[in-house]
Amino acid sequence: MPPASHDIAANPSPLVTDLETLGQSLRRTRLACELTLLDAADYIGVSKRVLARIEAGQPVDTGSLFKVLKEYGLAMLIMLRTDADDALQAVGHAVNWVEIAAKQSVTRTTGTKPVLISERTTPTLFVDFDGTLHPGHAYIDDKGQITLDSARPLFEFVPILAEILQPYPAVEIILTTSWLQRLPTEQVIAYLPPNLARRVVGTTRDMKPRFSYLRNGSGRTDVIGSYALGKGLRNWLALDDSVFDAYLFGPELAGNFVLLDSALGISDERALERLRQWLQRVGNHHVPEEPTPRPPG
Repeated sequence: MPPASHDIAANPSPLVTDLETLGQSLRRTRLACELTLLDAADYIGVSKRVLARIEAGQPVDTGSLFKVLKEYGLAMLIMLRTDADDALQAVGHAVNWVEIAAKQSVTRTTGTKPVLISERTTPTLFVDFDGTLHPGHAYIDDKGQITLDSARPLFEFVPILAEILQPYPAVEIILTTSWLQRLPTEQVIAYLPPNLARRVVGTTRDMKPRFSYLRNGSGRTDVIGSYALGKGLRNWLALDDSVFDAYLFGPELAGNFVLLDSALGISDERALERLRQWLQRVGNHHVPEEPTPRPPG
């Protein structure tokens, strides 16, 4: 069933990143063939309901989906994003992975369609514990006892962070530490001194990295970037010894990650200079409070 010679859209992108865009693509193909939903379903050998669900971006069994793709003369390719960039450019398309990640970060955590998220200018610092606030990495036993493989004191560098943030009361903190997977959130926050603990407004505890990033070691980078995009954060910085391959997330995000040496954490002068520059630029930004409505009359 070859498509009709005319096209209903001007060179639409062949990239499919979710069921909704897949459904839109297949609907364009059907309309280009000048077929009604019923006629196309009869030709392919699936029910009208199945084809309607596919076009609406709703899940169906994979056998039916691949049958539709085959009869429409379409093929599905699985490749790395870097290769996909090259392939899309070859057919005259570019892709904004940041925009796609923002959409996926919402659907992944809420299970609902993404909504327009207002930008938040509040300066937000993503903070790890191990390799950041102390050198080395922690072992947490079944009783909750914590020891560092570096044999150094826990939270050795916390005073550095507290001092450098002191002139910037607007800065909020999101915790990214793996301790959140072993200990209650309240207990993890309580390890910080009060002047830092009161800044904590959230954690990435419930964020799961996509498998491809988990496999190549950039899972933490994916989680932080997705959190920031999903919350509409504009002014944010991540201090972490595990934010590998930030360049994969494009120039729009890469500059927000500070990859630390786990033996030095934030005591590294280069990392501190990045933090100081960021604070000087955005440290006093904040989200204006909504005006309190006046009572009628």
